[in-house]
Amino acid sequence: MIDQKHVEALKAIVGDEYITTSKPIRVSYLAKSIMDMDSEVADVVIRPQSVEEIQKILIYANEHKVPVTPQSKGLSGGTATPTVPGGILLDLSRMNRIIEVDTDSRYMVVEPGVTNGQIWGYFIENYPDWVPPIPDGAPAQGSVVGNTLDRGFSVVTSKYGPQADLALGLEVVLPTGEVIKTGSWALPGAKPFYRWGIGPDMTGLFLGAQGTMGVITKLATQIVPHMPYTDIELLGFETPEELQDVCLDILKQEIGVMVQGGPWWLVPGVRQKEELQNQGLLDINAWREKKYYVPNYMMNFEIWAKTEAELTEQKLTIKKVVEEWREKGANAEVLPLHPKAKAARLKKPNKIAIPYASYERTSTRGGGFLFITWYLPWKDTAEFCHICEEQMPKYGFDPIYWVASIKNGRDCIGMPIVCYSAQDEESVKAVNEFDKATAEIFLDHGWLNYRPRKFTHAPMMYERAPEYYNMLVKFKKLLDPNGIMHPGSLNLNLLEG
Repeated sequence: MIDQKHVEALKAIVGDEYITTSKPIRVSYLAKSIMDMDSEVADVVIRPQSVEEIQKILIYANEHKVPVTPQSKGLSGGTATPTVPGGILLDLSRMNRIIEVDTDSRYMVVEPGVTNGQIWGYFIENYPDWVPPIPDGAPAQGSVVGNTLDRGFSVVTSKYGPQADLALGLEVVLPTGEVIKTGSWALPGAKPFYRWGIGPDMTGLFLGAQGTMGVITKLATQIVPHMPYTDIELLGFETPEELQDVCLDILKQEIGVMVQGGPWWLVPGVRQKEELQNQGLLDINAWREKKYYVPNYMMNFEIWAKTEAELTEQKLTIKKVVEEWREKGANAEVLPLHPKAKAARLKKPNKIAIPYASYERTSTRGGGFLFITWYLPWKDTAEFCHICEEQMPKYGFDPIYWVASIKNGRDCIGMPIVCYSAQDEESVKAVNEFDKATAEIFLDHGWLNYRPRKFTHAPMMYERAPEYYNMLVKFKKLLDPNGIMHPGSLNLNLLEG
């Protein structure tokens, strides 16, 4: 528990204006949806602006054994809020400088408070031929650094992989107050052009740890060419197996920067269920009769090209693969996409994920949604679809889920989108029961959770991989000997008392 003595000492570091114990403000930092429901309220929120201030805060926290939770913006979809009540929430949003853009070595350097909208606008104005790896579907106010540390999706994930794969180096304030840089940055005077640096890769130790190993104050990450010609091809399928196999043949041609879709339930899922029920639109046949045709399963291929001819060639390749599968008996098709829907998908940053929060909202209660996300081989995509469709209705949830390609179909990211009522205890209970039951099934298949929930996925994973967990604890103790950094999604809680 932080008392007034601690508050006064911390004020001396950042100033009165950038520290608060106001309960409404502290509660406003809670994250009870999107990726987790297990957040707690900090005792104090501090907003530093420099590495030096962070060093002083961490040294003080070490001396007094005060838990610390760093947060970039709190909107990346991760769970960087306290997992145990109390302590310091380190809000890094004031550290919002775009420090460097190098279009020859093709990287940028940003601080944790730089937002998706900020960096996208900056590139449009100053570097229109290049793309920063912002997340697709996340809020414009989300953090580029936060999403990278969470190993999040970017607008070019199907081609280049998750954002963490593009990271070249980090500046980190360790829990002890020491500062290190990783990658080629580790050599004084060197630019952050090369991830592997002057020895083993230390960058990876902080990716996916969500701040439990240290406070990230700078990120160097790759940027990619922004092609002048873009379009989206919508494919429809009758079965998950067709979705899986037809898309894989296209992805092997390395077509698509963002390839994602799922069942027809994604269409009603972004609307309000109560209104759909009143209109009789919770049945695919009724939807087709009253609104417009939707396929059983669909995938959007967002394609970029240097020339119009190259764009046309990619579209012809997609059409050719679909026709070849149709000759083999598949009910696959290339479908027209409404111009408004296409424009919404191509707009960056977009907010395509936000409407799921309204699906279970009614006139008397609010809604909510939880993304429970798993990595699996692309050839397991159909099996993932069948499991979602079998398990979600068992717990009272409509089978709204999403699948997407990683690195041209080498992997799949599969995500049940659990729409529920955050104000209904029974609804929240059902979410947790569904999550635990499907985690057992998915882990049995050898699939890996992405952004694990600390009290569900983390213990289940490490129960199966104790050697890996024990090594993580050794790293944690080495970097954070007093255990002050928050447990993070890995639930590495080493602070006594």
